[in-house]
Amino acid sequence: MPKLKQIIPMLLPLILMFYFIYPQALDVMGSSFILLSGVLGLGLYAYHKYPFKEVLMVISGLLLLLFVFYTSGWINNNSDPYTFGYIRSQIAWFFSAYLVIFTIYKIHKRPSFNTLLLYIAAAIGLQAIITFGMNMNESIHDFFFSIQMQAEYTEEIMEEGGRQRLMGYGIAFFGAGAVSGIGLILISYLLMRMKLDNKGFFALAALYVFTFYVGLFMARTTIIGAAIGFAVIGVLYIWDNKSEKKQARAFFISAIFLMAGGYTLAMFYFPSFSDWAFELFINFMETGKLQTRSSDGLDEMFLIPEDLHTLIFGRGRMVFYGTDVGYSRMLFWVGIPGTLAFFIYQMFIVKLSYTKDWAVNLVPITIFVYTLVLNIKGWIDLNLILYLFFFYFMFYKYYVYMPKQYSGVKTMGTIRRENRLKRETKS
Repeated sequence: MPKLKQIIPMLLPLILMFYFIYPQALDVMGSSFILLSGVLGLGLYAYHKYPFKEVLMVISGLLLLLFVFYTSGWINNNSDPYTFGYIRSQIAWFFSAYLVIFTIYKIHKRPSFNTLLLYIAAAIGLQAIITFGMNMNESIHDFFFSIQMQAEYTEEIMEEGGRQRLMGYGIAFFGAGAVSGIGLILISYLLMRMKLDNKGFFALAALYVFTFYVGLFMARTTIIGAAIGFAVIGVLYIWDNKSEKKQARAFFISAIFLMAGGYTLAMFYFPSFSDWAFELFINFMETGKLQTRSSDGLDEMFLIPEDLHTLIFGRGRMVFYGTDVGYSRMLFWVGIPGTLAFFIYQMFIVKLSYTKDWAVNLVPITIFVYTLVLNIKGWIDLNLILYLFFFYFMFYKYYVYMPKQYSGVKTMGTIRRENRLKRETKS
């Protein structure tokens, strides 16, 4: 386990990671944290003299996405402020990711991919701890509520939602469950690919259970992340020779007891939320069907534009259109071309993050697949996590891998200098 003097410097990247994932949790002069960190990240990238050529490829992809979205609005004679707001947020998140990864590399020098995943999982776990504290103590609630942005969730909305579920710090409802699911997926991977001592294993397993239950009481979408995380464990257990299979078996055994303990505590602290949170499991036990009242209405929300114009060009505005389903909302917003561009852009980021280790590649691929599944329930992208992966591997490629590759290779300049020194020595 790391010592205190090693832990203290890690707090800076952890805090940056936290507010990177939950930018609404910190009000910075009326804007979210991500706008400030985006400007700082862009300035830092410029100060470093634009080191990665792949960044131009990502920015080009974003500009192409803007062109497709803007074309939809232009054809429909609509000026949708959401289109420019979305691209602006993507750029801010992109360069904020540069700032976060730079800080991690500064602290750890040569951090492993697992180190990055631990930071993400720890930030999500920290949000769960704060959310739990906010719902248990009024002073804690008032403090954290006072520093988060009030634009998206007013106190009235928080109070109304709080009668049915936990209201998370900086995030709530569908998004809260989606992000909690990311934590579960990454912890599942770490349990398979990271050699842990007993303390580390227990800490990671406990973090999994705590994230699961707090996430579940914020949004039942968390269950999707848990299911995909189990699929990741299964894939690595069967096909990955480097996986820690003993840890997987130990996790499933310990998870039974930890989940039982977590359920007991959840029922003790939040009995009024239990029927809602565990509706899926209750219905399965009673009817044998995995369904909730929310999932039952999904079929009716799968709406497809009936006219050809909307199907191809959309309507040029991102509004409700009577459906929560992400795919339907995209079709009504920017049509089939825009919807395809939206997901192809994400695939492009995943491809730029590829390594020679297929199990490592499985992580960004899984996040993309998770996004596809989540859009059945609501509209979302998880590009912020993909940006972290992208910049981690760019730093690794240019500052770790390439220097190693070329450290023993003599350039023409080196050869000339050596020959000149030999001649001078002889003379």
